[in-house]
Amino acid sequence: MGIKIISTGSTHPAKCVKNDDFTRIETSDEWIYSRTGIKQRYFASEETTSSMAIASAKKALEDGNINPDDIKIVIVATMTPDSFTPAVASKILAPLGINNAMAFDMNVACAGFVYALNVASGLLNDGYALVIGSECVSKILDMDDRTTCVLFGDGSGAVVLAKSDNKSLFYSKSKTDIDNILEATGLSQITDEKELTNFKLKMNGQEVFKFALEAFSDCFKDLENKSIDINDVDLIIPHQANKRIIQSVMRRFNIDESKFYINLENYGNTSSASIAIALDEARKENKIKPGMKILLVGFGSGLSWGYCLLEV
Repeated sequence: MGIKIISTGSTHPAKCVKNDDFTRIETSDEWIYSRTGIKQRYFASEETTSSMAIASAKKALEDGNINPDDIKIVIVATMTPDSFTPAVASKILAPLGINNAMAFDMNVACAGFVYALNVASGLLNDGYALVIGSECVSKILDMDDRTTCVLFGDGSGAVVLAKSDNKSLFYSKSKTDIDNILEATGLSQITDEKELTNFKLKMNGQEVFKFALEAFSDCFKDLENKSIDINDVDLIIPHQANKRIIQSVMRRFNIDESKFYINLENYGNTSSASIAIALDEARKENKIKPGMKILLVGFGSGLSWGYCLLEV
């Protein structure tokens, strides 16, 4: 037994931030775009991780004409919850009219959505699972650090899943052999209440780049061990981190660009929301058709990576 995607939805904040909006930190549209493939992103003003999770989930429920009472599992992948507790997943149940579900958050940063899909596939017995990636990364960015603040954006994507008789492969794997690649201030470091407002994201871009290539290599090797040829995959939706990473994967493994769905030009890196948003947009653009094999590949802090291979 596997799972199938029934419906999808996504949303983003109203405020669009162009590359030219960062000129005060001695950068430019050309500098950012040539190095990342990003033209714009969205930053939350009034929106929160929870409010965007609700908005994307409502769209997914409407897209599949799903009765909220039939949702049995709600998982929100996020590294930027509104509060440490209660979980975002708990806070969104009432606004969505979901009354009969277990709900919890997962924090695996940019790999979170794929991990959440894997967990949902193992827990779901009947009814539907609602899996959401939702992030307000802008609230933990140092807006004076051009190596990070130009890369990220905010948004949310959601999918509704059901059990399927088709043989679908779900697999996840994490690596923790490299320390402190993607980090924010830890609770153990906080000495006064004022510091709670000073969480800042830090990233070693070169190490993340190398790890991302290793993650794709391990993913493709694992598929090969399961007698699955990457050429038989119809569409690859990777974590939307940096176009240079995706282009390097194309060259290293001799995969045509047409096999990849890329939308980071418009959103930047939305962490756990990136694959979910891309999946929804690919469906809306009719890039995903029945019978296609879709590969979702996520990689992020930890360092962690995971993939899902499914037939739609």
